[in-house]
Amino acid sequence: MIYFEDKKLKLFVLISFNLSKNQATISLNSINFFNSEKDLLTHIEKNKLIIAKKSNSVEFETIQKVIELIKTYFSGEKINLYEEIQELGIDLSIDKKFPSRFSKEIIHYLVENVNYGEFTTYSDIGNAINTKAYRAIGNVMKKNPLPLIIPCHRVIRKNGTLGGFMGEANDSWQKNLKLNLLKIEGIK
Repeated sequence: MIYFEDKKLKLFVLISFNLSKNQATISLNSINFFNSEKDLLTHIEKNKLIIAKKSNSVEFETIQKVIELIKTYFSGEKINLYEEIQELGIDLSIDKKFPSRFSKEIIHYLVENVNYGEFTTYSDIGNAINTKAYRAIGNVMKKNPLPLIIPCHRVIRKNGTLGGFMGEANDSWQKNLKLNLLKIEGIK
């Protein structure tokens, strides 16, 4: 696990990953956002996470590339994080993270059809995968362990309001972060 601060967004980003036993494969477990270092450190302690030590290993360099890709995205450069991270050879384990057929359909629709600078609605996704279970679609988004990479921030309500982000729907810093991410992509 490794983290960094983005001063522009006033945000801490925690990247959790595993190395395979033979250290040939990096699996990305999750990306979490925190609005304070105190909240980040509490999360690390509560979950007994171990911070990766800097090294010159290929694995550490690869994780540093993930950080640079996220920073590039935050800077406003048009980038497909899903494709870029896969090109680094990192295992995203999408089918393991979303085990049901329903959740897989939603996630695959999102990463294949909703590009940088575009948005969709819960009902658009429902229509595309032939369901009216819009709240269930929202629940899949809420459980997304890889926000930005699986761009759940690009999903809004049919009436044009934001909806929730990272499981928070009220007037929260998470919802404000969603708005800022959409602004970065030129969506107002």
